[in-house]
Amino acid sequence: MTDQQQEPMRLFELVLLAALWMLFGFMLWYYLSAWHGVPVRVVSDQILAGIIGEPFHSIIANPDQRYLLQVQTRILFDFPDGTREPLGFIVNPLVYGWGLPLLFGLTMAANAALWRKLLTLAIGYGVILLVQIWGVVWNSLMMLSFNFGPDVSAVVAESGIPQEAIALCYQLGTLIFPALAPVIIWVLANWEEVERYMGHESRTSR
Repeated sequence: MTDQQQEPMRLFELVLLAALWMLFGFMLWYYLSAWHGVPVRVVSDQILAGIIGEPFHSIIANPDQRYLLQVQTRILFDFPDGTREPLGFIVNPLVYGWGLPLLFGLTMAANAALWRKLLTLAIGYGVILLVQIWGVVWNSLMMLSFNFGPDVSAVVAESGIPQEAIALCYQLGTLIFPALAPVIIWVLANWEEVERYMGHESRTSR
């Protein structure tokens, strides 16, 4: 008996299956966030130290919610309660990493071999890791430049990065990269399937 070719999924079936896988992926992503956020924290710490220099202290995991990051500086700041202490603030790296469970759902739902799915997820993890690092770094610079007054802003200005560039890179890291990265990776990894859904036929034979 000849092998029967598996009938490809219709688009709504792909979307439904991807949504179910994505829910599972979101749970894994959230509960493991304290661990997969470690590379983001370490690399962002080194980048900010290189940009700001001595006024920057470190990035640590928030003791109460370890998936959050505490950016600590040596910049003295007058707080509303009258105290004057080194400035610190919270950054949430998950804001820039939600594309990972989205990519997980799309990849697991796709009609591809297991090795290809694993390769796609590995590449996607690396790319989304870079997106998170970008987001944390530029969010930190944005907050220092715009949220805490001219004295703190002057510290960032000494690095030579214009405020316009900081605002642009922050917007890219918040609005553009987290949404586009997983979709682009999935489309490139499943181009034949995407073409079929768009109504194009592959030219495999004459």
